[in-house]
Amino acid sequence: MRPDDFLKEVKRTLALRVGNVCSRPECNALTSGPQDDPGRVLNVGVAAHITAAAPGGPRYNPSLSAEERRHPENGIWLCQICAKLVDNDPSQFPVDLLRAWKTNAEHKAKNSIGKTLQVVPESESQRKVRAILSWKGKDVTLTHMRTGKARSLMGSEGGSSQVKILDCTELWVTVGIGYKPKSFALTNIDIAFDDAQNRLKLQVQ
Repeated sequence: MRPDDFLKEVKRTLALRVGNVCSRPECNALTSGPQDDPGRVLNVGVAAHITAAAPGGPRYNPSLSAEERRHPENGIWLCQICAKLVDNDPSQFPVDLLRAWKTNAEHKAKNSIGKTLQVVPESESQRKVRAILSWKGKDVTLTHMRTGKARSLMGSEGGSSQVKILDCTELWVTVGIGYKPKSFALTNIDIAFDDAQNRLKLQVQ
C-alpha cells in the first residue's frame, strides 16, 4: 500500500456516508450486496482519490500533505466503472465536479435516512440516453455492415471513420462526422457494453 492510500476505516466511512451507492449522479449504482456464502458480502465500490495519491496521477495536487491526501475529504465513493472513467479522463472530471458529486450524494443519503425509498422505473429511452451521454464528446468509430445497417463502436478500433458523440435526447442521437452533425432516431438504436473491449456499443438499425 502507498503511504497516501486510504486506510480501511476511511474507505468504510466513504461508502457508508453515501449509503454504499456510487456518487456519480448519472449512475447511482448500489455497490454492495450478499454473496452466496451467508458470511460474506460482495463489493464493487471504490474509495477513489479526488486528487491523486501519487505524482503523475489524475488531478494530483503537490501542495497537499500526505495526511491531506489520505483524509476522507479527499475521497469519493464510486462504482468500479465510474472510478475508472474519472481517472482515465481527468480533464473531463475535474476536482470541483467530483467534490460536487460527493456533496450531492452525501446530502441525498442524509435526507433518505429512515425514509421509504420510492423507486421510479427507468424507461428504455432514459436508459439509452444515460448510457450514451456518458460518452458525450468522445471519439467513436463508425462502421457499416454488409446488411446496410450501421454500427458505431464506442472506442478507437475496428471502424472506417471517426465520429464524436455530440448530444443525445429521448428522440435523437447526434454525432459529428467531420464538420457535419448527423442525427439518428433513438428508437432505431441498440446499445450494449463490450466487457472484453471496455467500450460501449451502439448499433444503428
